[in-house]
Amino acid sequence: MFIPLRILFILPTLFFVQNVIAKNQCLGTFSSYEYNAESGDIQGVEIKVVYTRLGKQAAIQFSEGEPGALIVVPIACDGSNFSFKIPKTYDILSANFEGVISKKNLSGKLIYENGASGQLILPRKKGFWD
Repeated sequence: MFIPLRILFILPTLFFVQNVIAKNQCLGTFSSYEYNAESGDIQGVEIKVVYTRLGKQAAIQFSEGEPGALIVVPIACDGSNFSFKIPKTYDILSANFEGVISKKNLSGKLIYENGASGQLILPRKKGFWD
C-alpha cells in the first residue's frame, strides 16, 4: 500500500502541534464574571487565551453592568509568568498586566497609564458565554 509523502509528513506534525497545545497551561479561559439576576448586570473580567498563527493571543472583556467590546492582544507567557499590554486604541485607558498563570487561575496586577491599578484573580473555568 502506497501512502503519499505529504500524509506521512502532515500526520506527525498535527499530532505534535496538538500535543504542544494540550500541554500549554497558558491557554484557556479565566473569568470572574458574575450575573446579578436582580439587575441583569454582568460584573467582572473574562480573558480567553488561544493559539493563533500569530502566536498566543488573549480576547479580553471587561463588564461593569454591560459587557464591553472585546480587546484582542498578543500575550507573553514564559512558564508561569504571564503578561500583556492593552493599547490606548480601545475605550479604556492603556494598561499593562503582569501576573502568574497556573492550572487553577490567572492572577496579577493591571496597571493603567494614569497610575491606577487593580488586582485580578481569575479562576480557570468555562467562559460565561460558552
